[in-house]
Amino acid sequence: MLIIKNAKVIFEDKIRNATVLCDNGKITDIVERVDESKNDTVIDATGLYLSPGFIDVHVHGGGNKSAMSTNADDIKAMAEAHLKYGTTSIVPTTLASPVSQLKDVTLAVKKASETSKKANILGIHYEGPYISLKYKGAQSADNILNPIKNPPDELFDLWDKVLIMGAAPEEEGCMELGDKLRKRNIVASVAHSAASYEIIEEAEKHGYSDVTHIYNACTSCFKEGIFRVAGVVEAGLTLDSFSTQVIGDLRHLPKGLLKLIYKTKGVEKMYLITDGLEFSASDIKENTVYMQENGVGVIFEDGAMKLADRSALAGSVATLKNCVRNMYKEVNVPLYEAVRMASLTPAEVIGFQNTKGKIQKNYDADLILFDDDINIKSVITNGNIIF
Repeated sequence: MLIIKNAKVIFEDKIRNATVLCDNGKITDIVERVDESKNDTVIDATGLYLSPGFIDVHVHGGGNKSAMSTNADDIKAMAEAHLKYGTTSIVPTTLASPVSQLKDVTLAVKKASETSKKANILGIHYEGPYISLKYKGAQSADNILNPIKNPPDELFDLWDKVLIMGAAPEEEGCMELGDKLRKRNIVASVAHSAASYEIIEEAEKHGYSDVTHIYNACTSCFKEGIFRVAGVVEAGLTLDSFSTQVIGDLRHLPKGLLKLIYKTKGVEKMYLITDGLEFSASDIKENTVYMQENGVGVIFEDGAMKLADRSALAGSVATLKNCVRNMYKEVNVPLYEAVRMASLTPAEVIGFQNTKGKIQKNYDADLILFDDDINIKSVITNGNIIF
């Protein structure tokens, strides 16, 4: 049995001192104290917080490995790079690409998920390719497709762990795509979209329930002629059914907007993502130009990854550890809520809320220990001590 004693345990709504017991990959009990035997593995967590492992459902790579790789070992290496930053479960996220390429990537992620012995690879997230050219951001214009001419059905038939697809509902065929995603229990996320508020209201009826990296690559209170029009952001913030992905690196969004999202959506509907590129969870250097797997050049400058022409931000180099720290230290939300935004809330979005994201009896023993500055001291996945 694994015993983690003297920890400040982070629950979904409080923090209290406790001892957590784990066996056979599960949390078996939470007690005040326990009698130890010589066969037990004991971690003395005095002075440290014990948290559910973080869950990143929107991440394009890490450790210099891309989620667009067709090599399962690369996918596992990407996931393991994020492990040391507290992310115990990950959903590799693709870039807009031809369906044939996405099929190859899906098979690689599936194989990685089945063979990974350290990180949990929960499924796959398709960001596109059915998005708006106007709001493509760092996506390749050549790979933006129409779901009628290039249907995704054979992608969905490859694996039952397609968890999220991001699309622009205003584009031809994307309302029907939302209906298709809903039937397959895949989260339909509004992504890279030029839609108005009214279009998102209609999209809600067609199964859309999430906003991809809100405020980034989408409309927000724009003008048509002399009149203002509410956009994707306003719909995401005010429609109760919508969850919102938030890049919490304080580069994509300033502190004031993080506070606004938190105030309007609450911890149950606001969740943290990294949108991390292959350069995240790795050593990168300022003022260096890199090339993404989709052939788009990027430069790391001012602590952020930008398109090489500096016209837009290009994903991030964040880790969830830093995003949680920013919410706790800079935005001043309670630590247990900052942790929930990176654990239970994303687990709820993708349907893993009964097994992951919470320190509770019978939940998976995906746990991390960190200090008050969110420096990761230990990582445990499925009851196995990774470090």
